[in-house]
Amino acid sequence: MGHCDNVYLSEVGDTQVVVFKHEKEDGAISTIVLRGSTDNLMDDIERAVDDGVNTFKVLTRDKRLVPGGGATEIELAKQITSYGETCPGLEQYAIKKFAEAFEAIPRALAENSGVKANEVISKLYAVHQEGNKNVGLDIEAEVPAVKDMLEAGILDTYLGKSWAIKLATNAAVTVLRVDQIIMAKPAGGPKPPSGKKDWDDDQND
Repeated sequence: MGHCDNVYLSEVGDTQVVVFKHEKEDGAISTIVLRGSTDNLMDDIERAVDDGVNTFKVLTRDKRLVPGGGATEIELAKQITSYGETCPGLEQYAIKKFAEAFEAIPRALAENSGVKANEVISKLYAVHQEGNKNVGLDIEAEVPAVKDMLEAGILDTYLGKSWAIKLATNAAVTVLRVDQIIMAKPAGGPKPPSGKKDWDDDQND
């Protein structure tokens, strides 16, 4: 079955558990025990651990990182908007609207941190127009503010960001390809006779 360095009984809360500890060599299986005072706290900790494990898993496939805090989205929006201005006709309108969709991430971050989203978006566009590609939203500031995400160590995985954009774009394209929507009617049989009590009773008086 395998081997371990130490086996002992321990108590987690009110539950007795058997702990198999193996520290000398790397193993294929690891167990993380979380303890907290409330269920909400435990849910937050569990979510944080899942995020950390999934991030490590992604980094084993692709080690590239991009600036977080909405910096990547604003830079993409700026460059796509610049490209759209070179396109004629209705294509320009569609491209600019696609670029505007990238504002959703920094706008959501601003609203969740309690600052004015429009003011933050304007500041981000201003600093990115100056060539500061790594500047994103400073969620720790009490007023709308921005800072360098690389210096702050706020990064996103390139692979996760790339797939998020691809999947969101594919979903939007799928919706736009729908030509007709057929509304489903509620199912139902004939209406019961009015004025007759117990009309469906199997027993006869």
